[in-house]
Amino acid sequence: MLKLYEEHEEEMEDMLVTVIQLITRLFRKETTDSPAGTSPLTNMSMKIGEFMYRYMAREPVSWRDELRLGDLFIEAFYNCGYVNIDYPARRDSCHTVKAADKWARLAQIPESSLKVALTATLFDKPADILHPIQNGKQVLKDGGDIDVTSPFIKSLNKLQQTGWRLNERVFNALIDVEGFTSTKKDKNEARDLKRLSKLVEWKFIKTKANAIVERDKEFYQLMSADYRGRVYYDEPFLNFQGSDLVRGLMQFAEPKLLREEDTFWLAVHTASSYNQSYSIDEIPDWCAADYRSYLEDEGLESISVDKMTLNDRVEWTQQNIEWIIELGSTVTFIDKAEKRVAFLATCIEWYDYSQTEGDYFSCLPIPIDGSNNGWQHLGAISKDPETGELVGLVPVDIQKDFYVQTAKELINQTSDERLMTILKDMPMKHIRKGISKRGSMTRAYSAGAGKIAENMYFDCKTEDYHEEYGIDQTDCNKFARLLIQAINTVCPGPLQTMTYFQNLAAFEIGKFGIDPKLLKRRKELNRLSEPTDEELEELNDIVQTLEEQGEDLIYGNGKKEIKWTTPSGFDVVYQNWRMNNYRCRGTISGYRQVNHVVQIAGDKPDVRGFMCGISPNFIHSMDASHMALVIDDWDGAFGAVHDSFSTHACDVDDLLALTKQKFVEMYDVDNFYDYIENQLITDKTELDVEQPQLGSLQIQEIYDSDYFFA
Repeated sequence: MLKLYEEHEEEMEDMLVTVIQLITRLFRKETTDSPAGTSPLTNMSMKIGEFMYRYMAREPVSWRDELRLGDLFIEAFYNCGYVNIDYPARRDSCHTVKAADKWARLAQIPESSLKVALTATLFDKPADILHPIQNGKQVLKDGGDIDVTSPFIKSLNKLQQTGWRLNERVFNALIDVEGFTSTKKDKNEARDLKRLSKLVEWKFIKTKANAIVERDKEFYQLMSADYRGRVYYDEPFLNFQGSDLVRGLMQFAEPKLLREEDTFWLAVHTASSYNQSYSIDEIPDWCAADYRSYLEDEGLESISVDKMTLNDRVEWTQQNIEWIIELGSTVTFIDKAEKRVAFLATCIEWYDYSQTEGDYFSCLPIPIDGSNNGWQHLGAISKDPETGELVGLVPVDIQKDFYVQTAKELINQTSDERLMTILKDMPMKHIRKGISKRGSMTRAYSAGAGKIAENMYFDCKTEDYHEEYGIDQTDCNKFARLLIQAINTVCPGPLQTMTYFQNLAAFEIGKFGIDPKLLKRRKELNRLSEPTDEELEELNDIVQTLEEQGEDLIYGNGKKEIKWTTPSGFDVVYQNWRMNNYRCRGTISGYRQVNHVVQIAGDKPDVRGFMCGISPNFIHSMDASHMALVIDDWDGAFGAVHDSFSTHACDVDDLLALTKQKFVEMYDVDNFYDYIENQLITDKTELDVEQPQLGSLQIQEIYDSDYFFA
């Protein structure tokens, strides 16, 4: 297949560079099934094969051909010692590709391939999007039409036309310490694979950043969206949605005046980036809020600065300003900082500001982050006041910690003696981090008990809690069920809303079967000992009818997909097909034969899949729509990270006001459930799904909340 592509020899280097980036992205995805630094062999081979056939612009080929081509590339990496392949001897296991230590060398991209490596970074401002394809890539990854007047497309244009530069002082400091990546192996395999993954990530960032710095020009990055309207930067690794390594490196190309009053938000960002923790007996005298009482009520032993009030975060920066300016002057990283790169960038900013006698112009992006975005949308839909208080929809003196609230309720729900012993040994911050946090976060997107339990045990192993507290997978299975009960108690409105979404999906997709009246009559006729000619004729007609009709729609609308249009004008087409398993034998030369099991979508919708996926997909589409509506009405620079919006310090107050306004405009209606039904259900004539009872939350209260986005 490669030889049929005439340019394959001269372009092989570029092919390899792009495949290496693809594999590294797969290594970065951390799941319970595939920790960082690993990926299932079959999935990796399919992804490589799909990409390569698109690269060669070939007509669609069978999944077997894609798989075999992917195996060929992995075979090369395996035999050269860049990856290992493992097959754990346990039930339902699969061959897994693991990055070897040598993998990091592949991030040293040859200069001749830097252009293909920076696939979506441009040095000239991109034109407005007019077609689904730009720069050879599809804007909408799953197809769809382009409405150039929609807020969604206009927001994409603004994001793509935002100019960026790299902070060279931060970058040079990173080079000196090699991006904080250790070459020393960790005895904890999960952490060691994560270390290796981060090392490779840094190598890619370094190579790409060098190429950009050498040009000494502002640059732009192309965007695309998934089927829900959720936007992503197309450039792998070096983009504003990346880790602290990248976000701390990037700054807006356009400088803006930083007045004294604007330093409030720079101070908040500085304090949150360092994020010092204080025990209950070490709370500083300069704190204005009563954190001791707060910690005692929450059962916590310490508080981090990012959980303090905004004014106290500013005060933390003022208390440490001389030290911060000195760090900026010497360009020194601090290991204790939670976000070391972002913190150094703020230190440099404070130093430059202190050295300027006249007006100072800043390029530093200042983020405001949503408080548990998924729960915010569910709380607004259901108007649930309990949820609203936990996630910043209503004003509170001290920001609530959603994960602590669910952890406390989990403790209340626990009666199992073994589980109680574990919880008594764990401080609340460990319960929050290992038991409560990820499950509480993903439950908003309909994660079930099984997946929550897997994630929970994985998190415990990563932190060594499984050894410290003797936690095993069985314990996590029990904790997961208790956590769901705790979340249901803490957030009753969103729970009912998620169930409502599931019932709507079941109705729209519908249920197919045989007419029960015909089945009943056939049974009656078959039981007759001496049927008449008429009855025999009737029986014959029924049998023939059943054979011809097969399965009839007996409930709902019988659709194969669910469609809706978001408030930003994005048309969502949600599909979920029953998957068929197909087996295919492959060979990795030098390793062994492998049996691939590939899931291929069939032609029938998966009702259960729709019911599980409708709530998270709808909420993701609303979240994406909210950001698009904000950007569409925004005149300044904007850095987009789904639930985090960034702009210049002088514009943060205006961005906060607009962020609140657009959210209120979306949800300040008498009954948002009517909107949902009108969007999801094509024919409501026989709709029998009962709407949940609305709560008493007043969406307008967001205007007075300091912690909706902060």
